[in-house]
Amino acid sequence: MKSGVATSAGRWLAQLLVAAMVAVAGCGGGEQPDSRLSALPIDAGSVTVSGISAGGYMAVQFHVAHSSLVHGAGVIAAGPYFCAEDSMRHALGRCIKGDEEIPTSRLLELTSHLALDEAIDPIAGLGDDRVWIFHGAADPKLRKPVVDALEAYYRALVDPANVARIEHPTAGHTFPTADASAAACEATESPFLGNCGLDGARALLEHLYGDLRDGRPPQDADLVEFDQRPYAAASGSEALAERGWVFIPAGCATGGTAHCRLHVVFHGCKQGKSFVGDRFVRRSGYLEVAAANDVVLLFPQIEPSYAPFNPQGCWDWWGYEGDAYAVKAGPQMRAVRRMVGDLLGKPAS
Repeated sequence: MKSGVATSAGRWLAQLLVAAMVAVAGCGGGEQPDSRLSALPIDAGSVTVSGISAGGYMAVQFHVAHSSLVHGAGVIAAGPYFCAEDSMRHALGRCIKGDEEIPTSRLLELTSHLALDEAIDPIAGLGDDRVWIFHGAADPKLRKPVVDALEAYYRALVDPANVARIEHPTAGHTFPTADASAAACEATESPFLGNCGLDGARALLEHLYGDLRDGRPPQDADLVEFDQRPYAAASGSEALAERGWVFIPAGCATGGTAHCRLHVVFHGCKQGKSFVGDRFVRRSGYLEVAAANDVVLLFPQIEPSYAPFNPQGCWDWWGYEGDAYAVKAGPQMRAVRRMVGDLLGKPAS
């Protein structure tokens, strides 16, 4: 157990880093060329992602496109890679309602072609990754056949032994928590957090990383708000919010040997800061398990807009920012990849 002096030192270092990053992010108006994220002592082989609904689709496409970098995904209420195939009709139909069969075999073939064309990383990078899938049987928005297609897609590319699926009997369209103060598990309401008797953040991170220590209140660190505008400008995305969050456990605020891990969390539609503030970020359970296990959390944010047409503040998984949305050249894909690169101290081009 840490001594009081060590704990105080860790807290001081974390607060110092927080203050520095916030000061940089808050300087002046317009784009700040030096306001990018600072490198942290993160193991480059530890990057994983997760997301719910539209964020789940984004987690899948970021995982598949960057499989040489990302080593696992937690997916709540979403379908397979490139499900929409650039079509709003498919996005609203088969990829949500499950009103027609999702052509999983064709999507797998398309994935292979994209990899051969180097639009995404080689599919071999997915082979030993770990995938955690959650869906609620009472979900009124995203139907079971969509998640069945997701599972089939991943089992074709990932060692099936590494794919875990939970079909919760009462969950609605919600992120599962063990928080007694959250809405009922069967509810589908903002901020889309449900008391399902399951700590979803811990369950998915434990599947992705192995055994974890018990969660604890994140007393030694807090959320750092960072400037997303340089990433939007560099990637050409017009959908990123001005600010995102990164959570830095005290043990990850210092330099030296890389020992921390990095997990990227993609929010769902109407679940970003513009709609729910920091309620999803703070009440989902991610912070507690991350604080106890030296996991840095990146929470990039999308804002609602009408140009591009995205009034619900969703991540782009059907093409509202262009046809390249699901490959490495996609604006939002490039933006998040640059964020990850900066945190790893390996800036992406």
